[in-house]
Amino acid sequence: MSNAIIMAAGLGSRLKEYTKTTHKSLFLVDNVPNLERTIRYLNEIGIDEIHIVVGYLSEQFLYLKDKYKNINLIFNPDFATKNNAYSFKLAMDYFSDSFIIDADVVLLKNIFSLETRSTYYTTLRRKTQKAEWIVCADEKDRVFDIKICTDEKPSLLGISYFTKEDAKIIKDEIYNLDDDYFLDSKLYYDNVIAKLIDKISIYSKFIDPNYVCELDDIKDIDELKEKLNGKFSRN
Repeated sequence: MSNAIIMAAGLGSRLKEYTKTTHKSLFLVDNVPNLERTIRYLNEIGIDEIHIVVGYLSEQFLYLKDKYKNINLIFNPDFATKNNAYSFKLAMDYFSDSFIIDADVVLLKNIFSLETRSTYYTTLRRKTQKAEWIVCADEKDRVFDIKICTDEKPSLLGISYFTKEDAKIIKDEIYNLDDDYFLDSKLYYDNVIAKLIDKISIYSKFIDPNYVCELDDIKDIDELKEKLNGKFSRN
């Protein structure tokens, strides 16, 4: 049975004053906390077992355990000093046939489906000079490389799915990392997976950019407000 691991431990520091009192994953999107929207979409396709890695403002997530069934909160006490690969490591006990979801991904419709193979959800982002994780795939959509660059090509959305077999390969690699890896703020769990592209079998799935957004910086908020006709707030 598939499950989901949601990464929600980060500080959201690029959003400055927006995240001083409210975790960015709980910003209201059309009057519903964004994280709850993701949970509901997962429930709609039959994913009820959901593990959320929390850290910054972790107390704000406690209500979810009462409101939704099978919600498990995993606390990362080192969220301020270690990278998100460490948050990912804390969820390894549950990583098998799993969706991995960055909590700052905003979905304007349910784009989830039950997957039978490891899959990277990708999208085409607005034109900026910000480097993105660009997916290189063959004619059958199998991913053979990931590049960090400013090319206007489909990039990682922040949602992926890994089969039990591929998860085992990734899990072994995570457990073999030394402590210094988790202290490097420039490294992510995505770096680990990218290094294993030749060892796992993962495919790209393109998502229409009209239906997705992210909450990484102030410009993202402006874009989201435009897509929602203003139906966005931080509390």
